[in-house]
Amino acid sequence: MPKVFKLSHIGLGTSDFSKAHDYYVEKVGLTEVERDDTGAAYLSVGMAHHDVVLHPTSGDGNFVNIGYQLNAGTDLAEFAGMMRDAGTKAERKSDAQPGVADLVEVEAPGSQILQFYGAIENPVPGFSRRGIAPLRLGHIATITPDAERLIAFYRDVLGFAVTDWIGDVATFMTCNHEHHVINILNAPVTKIHHIAFQLHENAEHPRCADFLRASGIQTEWGPSRHTAGHNLAAYHYDPDSHLIELYTDMDIYLPELHQFEPRPWHEELPMTPRRWALEQLSAWDVKFQFDLAKG
Repeated sequence: MPKVFKLSHIGLGTSDFSKAHDYYVEKVGLTEVERDDTGAAYLSVGMAHHDVVLHPTSGDGNFVNIGYQLNAGTDLAEFAGMMRDAGTKAERKSDAQPGVADLVEVEAPGSQILQFYGAIENPVPGFSRRGIAPLRLGHIATITPDAERLIAFYRDVLGFAVTDWIGDVATFMTCNHEHHVINILNAPVTKIHHIAFQLHENAEHPRCADFLRASGIQTEWGPSRHTAGHNLAAYHYDPDSHLIELYTDMDIYLPELHQFEPRPWHEELPMTPRRWALEQLSAWDVKFQFDLAKG
C-alpha cells in the first residue's frame, strides 16, 4: 500500500524571479498566498497553501524539491525512521516552510529532494479566472541518470505502482487512481522534464493555446492524445525552460485490478500497464520532437 496519497507541490528555482512569477500568476493563473524570508513565493491553484513554490536563485532555473502528502494518521517520526532504514538521508523539520508545520525531507536516489507531510494549510484563495486557470497540479516528470534506483525507491519503499513504460526511457508511477503522479526518465542529466497541470475540460485546450499565442508563448507540441495515460496533452515552455504540460482525459488506474477504467479509445480491453515503443508517444501520430535530455 502506498505511504503517500497525492502529489502536493513542486519547488522550482528561477534566476529571473519577476519573469517566472509573472508567468505562473498571470499566464498559468496561480494565486500567491505568501512569501518567506528568502523571497520564495508560495503559489496556489485554488485550495492548498501552495502547489508551486518559486525560489529566487543566482544560477539557471532548477529543480528544488517535490512535495507529497502522506496517508492520514502517518507518524512522521516513524516515517523518518523508515526512510533511514531504507538507506536514505531523512530529516524531520518543523516550520521549515509556510503552510506546513511538520515535514520529513528525504534525499532520494539521484540526489532528488522529496518532502513528505501529513497536513498542509488550506487557505482556499479560490480558483483564478486568469490565463490558463488549471484545475490542479497533476504530475511531475523528472530526469535522472540514477533512474533504476529512484524507481526502486518509489516502488519498494514508498509503495507506488508502475502503470506504464515508454521503451527503456520513461517509467510512469502512481500512489492513487491517477495514471501517474511521477514519471521518471532515464537520461544522463538531473532536472525536471515537465510539470503537468490538469485543465477543466477538453474544450480548454484550444482556449489555452489561443491565450498562450496571444501572450507570445508558443505551443511546442500537441494537443494530441498520448498512448501511456491516453491523456490529451499540449506542451510549452515556462521562462526557465521547464516544459509545461496541459492535459485532460487522463486514464484512471484501478489498483485492485492492475488495469485502467475502460475507455472507447483504448487499444485493447482491458487496458493494462504495458511497455510502449518510443515511436508510440502519440496515438494520433503527432510527431514528438523533443530530446529527452534537453527537455
